[in-house]
Amino acid sequence: MRLLRLFIALLLAVTVTVTLPVPAQAADVGVPGPSYAGDGVRTPTADKAQSKLWIQDGTWWGLLWSASANATKIHRLDAATQVWQETETVVDKRPNARGDALWDERGGKLYVVSGTTVLSEWGSPPPQEAVTSGSAELHRFSYNASTKTYTRDAGFPVTLHSGSSESITVAKDSLGKLWVTYTVVSADNSNRVYVNHSTTSDAAWGTPFVLPTPNAQTSHDDISAVTSFQGNKIAVMWSNQRSEQKRFYLAIHQDGQPDKSWQTEVAYGAGNNCTGGCANDHLNLRQLTTDGSGRLYAAIKTSAQQPGQTLVALLVRDSNGRWTSAPFGAVEDAHTRPMVMIDQERRQVWMFAVAPEGGGTVFYKKAPLDNVSFPPGPGTPIISSSTDLDINDPTTTKQNVTGQTGLVVLAASRTNARYWHAAIDLR
Repeated sequence: MRLLRLFIALLLAVTVTVTLPVPAQAADVGVPGPSYAGDGVRTPTADKAQSKLWIQDGTWWGLLWSASANATKIHRLDAATQVWQETETVVDKRPNARGDALWDERGGKLYVVSGTTVLSEWGSPPPQEAVTSGSAELHRFSYNASTKTYTRDAGFPVTLHSGSSESITVAKDSLGKLWVTYTVVSADNSNRVYVNHSTTSDAAWGTPFVLPTPNAQTSHDDISAVTSFQGNKIAVMWSNQRSEQKRFYLAIHQDGQPDKSWQTEVAYGAGNNCTGGCANDHLNLRQLTTDGSGRLYAAIKTSAQQPGQTLVALLVRDSNGRWTSAPFGAVEDAHTRPMVMIDQERRQVWMFAVAPEGGGTVFYKKAPLDNVSFPPGPGTPIISSSTDLDINDPTTTKQNVTGQTGLVVLAASRTNARYWHAAIDLR
């Protein structure tokens, strides 16, 4: 009888354990921000290659949608309260426009290239009306340190491209020319990587041209990104899922050389750190500006599908043009939207990614710049919510960070149509 009572007690204990509901997350990680509800805005912190934040005058600034003004406006992050404060400066009133911000310390100007987006939600090329509608514009602003305000410069915005694209980014070379790159999506699947640059002024531009390499023919889902590096070069990186190999490419242009003068190389794929299924349309590019090595860092997502294979990785190009790869997460970790940042003072690289792939939590891992290696697993949560279960599309600044600036990551959730951010103390 005693044994029977003991057996029943154990059975009840097991039953209670199994039938208890899964406990909710104990605490949110990160800071909830303003709402972007209404007006058809869906993913305001996208796209993967773009930067919505910048650092100026000891402050973090951002491109955030204002639900009250029905426009993307410049916001200021109050360091003491961690609240995004809306300024009066309107950048773009189009709800489907996504911006890429570049603060030019040398020229004292803020540049924002803002393009309407063809959402990559089709399993095949998008309808023609989605491709031909919209445009990409260049905005330029001046900063007043005494009032801590931005003012739009006369003559802007300038239209750079008629029609929509999946992503557009901007950089400035050593001669003062602005460069943009974007992928043009076509209903007939004749998609290309395009480049353009300013000529006699920031408001004067040449004719967009396709990168002069056969590898610039891409799928409708591919994107490109541009950056300056090594003090005198412009680099354009893009994904190419059109071929069976699915590779990432990099094209390099020496400042001042003719538009057709580019050196193209495989960054990932075709036996260079990967042999097959190597590219997806996820890439985020940074340069190391301080030690003279001219290294490039690219956070990428592959198209791997088997457990144990690398799904997200960090690519590093050294001063000799040699590419190496450090796995960040495997297929079973289900990461997406990878992003890379560089702490130049402590010589650390930070990498961020979302999991699961539909959105949820922003994780991070970090490693020494000179010996990049990440531990296995999802990483450490940096933005997560018990109510907003689809936080996605992390973004930050193009600039390298230090202990003085700290590091801020911005993301957004569709569930409650609001922003989230995290501020990391690097001291």
